[in-house]
Amino acid sequence: MSLLRCLIVSLVVSPALVVYAATPESGAPGVEGVVSAAPASPVPLTTEVTQTQQALLAQRVTARWDALIRRDFETAYSFNSPNYRELFPLNVFKSQFGDGAAWRRVEVVKVELKGEDAAMVGINLYFGYHHLSAEKPEMEIKTYVQEPWVSVDGQWWYVMKN
Repeated sequence: MSLLRCLIVSLVVSPALVVYAATPESGAPGVEGVVSAAPASPVPLTTEVTQTQQALLAQRVTARWDALIRRDFETAYSFNSPNYRELFPLNVFKSQFGDGAAWRRVEVVKVELKGEDAAMVGINLYFGYHHLSAEKPEMEIKTYVQEPWVSVDGQWWYVMKN
């Protein structure tokens, strides 16, 4: 049953991200004989619109991670795309997080809009690592993560991979 759910999520969510994958701007090679769903010449976003969208998205990314850091999974769940929330209830979302995560903080490094309704957000995620044999038993480690987000009806939503 979970394989079917994954397939449905990928069919529902992936087109929003794939539409922009083979555009000339992305540098991704196109597949001969395949017609792209993206418009032939997309309308470029103005600098002001782009900056506003990037700022709004960065705020939502930060708010989502603040909720995860507080272990407020109900709030974090509310940032997932409507399609994800239709398919997966809150208890399924919560079950994906164990007790071991010691997230400390997050910083948005890059917001790359992929047209008007998709984006990739690069974040630095800082978390605690416990190592008993080290001089300092707890260390803070930074990792870089890229997250897919989509805009639906003017609101940005995280695209949860399940």
